[in-house]
Amino acid sequence: MYLKKILILFSILILGFTLSLYFQADQDVKTLNWDQYKGIDYNEERAYSLSEINSELSPHKLEDIIQEIHDRNRLAGKKTRVMEIGAGSGRALMTLKGQFHDVEFYSINKAKTHSFYRRESFLHTSLKHKIMNQSELEDIELPYVIFQDLDFGGKIPYKRNRFDLIYSHNTLRYVKYKFELFNEIMRVLKPGGISLHTGVSGFNIYARGVILETREAFYDMRKRGIDISQLDDPETLIFRKGNSTQLFPLTPHQPIPTKLENISEELRRPEMGYNLIY
Repeated sequence: MYLKKILILFSILILGFTLSLYFQADQDVKTLNWDQYKGIDYNEERAYSLSEINSELSPHKLEDIIQEIHDRNRLAGKKTRVMEIGAGSGRALMTLKGQFHDVEFYSINKAKTHSFYRRESFLHTSLKHKIMNQSELEDIELPYVIFQDLDFGGKIPYKRNRFDLIYSHNTLRYVKYKFELFNEIMRVLKPGGISLHTGVSGFNIYARGVILETREAFYDMRKRGIDISQLDDPETLIFRKGNSTQLFPLTPHQPIPTKLENISEELRRPEMGYNLIY
């Protein structure tokens, strides 16, 4: 009798578990993701829109650049890959994904946050900002996300010649070793690939002991074969990769620390001087 009651109770538990799986699987994307995030303090500061980025890219727009690249790659039978460095909540990235479903999107954030800590966090961003609805989200491949600190010469964890476009928005002002990151971007960009960055500040370029104006320094780099320039906004930079071995001809005034633990606040400051190599 006692064993019979145990078997009945066990059967009820199994049935309940099975039914819960059935109804959970029948839930839509919004239910599965919104409920687990709705109590989170969403970081609006890192939820910038695509239009906010484009306002600093004048006369360019990201979607126009991607469209041109995508059309060219499609004719050649090639995949288009786009990366955002410092994607924050991924609002701009998901807006672009909504426009270009068959483009592969990637992102790198410095660290996980309470509201953005895995690939599925893009779902929350899309639903919150009404970028895509449930059925649209079910039909797309979410962007890939990696959490890695690139402030001190960190490596982008991808092979060379992989990406068509790499961009960032108000991220590089916090990166100390900017041109080391630019050289990493050069490595993973395809030949002819484009890189765009807004809010780039906090570096000085020296030529024979004299600080050059940024435009003058870039003019010097272009003479050496580096295609780099400022846009209408002087803190917005664009450069293209010419060939697979091209690097910026600059050396930093301070070597990259071998150990990143317990670095002084002075060394953490993003301001950095670079010497042009002659």
